[in-house]
Amino acid sequence: MLLASLAALALCACALRFLSRSSLLTLFYTALYLTASPAAILINKVIMKDFGFHYPIIVSALGMGTTSVASFLCVRVFKTHPIDQSKPVPVSNLVVLGATTALALCLGQYPYLYLTVAFIQMLKAFSPTYMVIFLALLGVEQPSRRIVLITVGLSAFTALASAGEVNFNLVGVSFMVAASTADAVRLVVAQKLLKNLKLAPMEALYYTSPITLGWMGLAVFTELPDVWRTSAHAIVGSHPVLFCVAGLSGFVINLSGFLLVKRTSGMTLKILTMSRNGGLVLVSAVVFGETITRLEAFGYSGLLVCFALYTFEKMRPEAPPPPHAGDGAGHEDQDVEQRWSLRTPNSPTSSRGGSPDGSPRGPTLGSAWRGGYEAPPATPARVHGVESERESR
Repeated sequence: MLLASLAALALCACALRFLSRSSLLTLFYTALYLTASPAAILINKVIMKDFGFHYPIIVSALGMGTTSVASFLCVRVFKTHPIDQSKPVPVSNLVVLGATTALALCLGQYPYLYLTVAFIQMLKAFSPTYMVIFLALLGVEQPSRRIVLITVGLSAFTALASAGEVNFNLVGVSFMVAASTADAVRLVVAQKLLKNLKLAPMEALYYTSPITLGWMGLAVFTELPDVWRTSAHAIVGSHPVLFCVAGLSGFVINLSGFLLVKRTSGMTLKILTMSRNGGLVLVSAVVFGETITRLEAFGYSGLLVCFALYTFEKMRPEAPPPPHAGDGAGHEDQDVEQRWSLRTPNSPTSSRGGSPDGSPRGPTLGSAWRGGYEAPPATPARVHGVESERESR
């Protein structure tokens, strides 16, 4: 422990000595993001599974309530993230988005009652498949052939990881599928309803978190009678600090992700998320003693590879559409006609740029030069033709 502390102090000293302030700030945001979400997952696991507080909706509402209060303070009180009041935000869209977000958050806590943390992180790597399916069904985005192949790989490696799981629980997997489906619906709805608003992350939290909390409040009333009947509220009184940290963790996760995207990019955030989930699987196996078989490890490794391929494929710029065949042929014919008119200056149509009856037919030499066309080099026959024309005049 002492050696680890000394090593950490040495690394901090080296960072302060050799890195700029901007680099140190980026490293701090990265460390905050990599530690906030795993800490929240582990804290929620301890509260619900170890301490026996089996009320996932209340635990989720704690984080959303803290997010609502903190985003209001940042926007309205401290004004660290002012919003554009002239930007119209449809209330109906926010209500639908808040409902899907509340459903995803509530369902996302139930798997921790039945499955191990490591296996849940493995199943999360399968989440792009849900996105691809719902984007295609709703007509928002049609997947390419590469994306389809990647989703097939995700499905195959998820099946391998599930086959190797020792503590497989069908109820927990069903909740995980429902949570991932709800989260995919939430992302698709957000992309479809808010695509023209261009809200900043803090603006989105300011607008959506109170509505999401209202939807979750309706679900909380289904758990409160059982909380009082079983005296589970005594657990909150015995560990108030832990419940406060669980509430703050939701806002810290959203804030750290927002700051990190602002300092780096969305691509960096996705790569860090993959690394974070992989590290959480290792911590669950080493620290908490969760069993991971070889087949499960092989399946998860394949999932990480497919997830990385999906991330890089989505970040690739789209190729520009090929030019229309008719347009290209038209330009080519026009260029040939213009060059042909330049090569025949002694023709009846070249002196005035038109036909003998006076109707326009093609560009003259002067118009060609003004239009940026390059005249071909003069040949003896061409010079002789010009001189003959001058003599006839």
